[in-house]
Amino acid sequence: MMNAAEPMITRGTHYTALLETIDRQGPAKLHARERQTLLEAADALLFEEAENRRLLRGAEELIESLEASERWSAESCDQLREHLYGCDADVA
Repeated sequence: MMNAAEPMITRGTHYTALLETIDRQGPAKLHARERQTLLEAADALLFEEAENRRLLRGAEELIESLEASERWSAESCDQLREHLYGCDADVA
């Protein structure tokens, strides 16, 4: 049986993993505004803020751009998506 805290713990783990994925790439691969876009979306999902879907769409567009421009590998973009979606209460 799952206790009430487990979904939030899982979502928090995805949030931490998202930060680690971003930090591993470093500022040469992700500009400050792009980092902010990803973190705003993750925060909004994690804390179930009203604008979370709008921010998620912006983050998804950014990830698609990173992949299409080959600034980030497909694998790294998949990791970003996995951890970003993992912050969502509707997914957890």
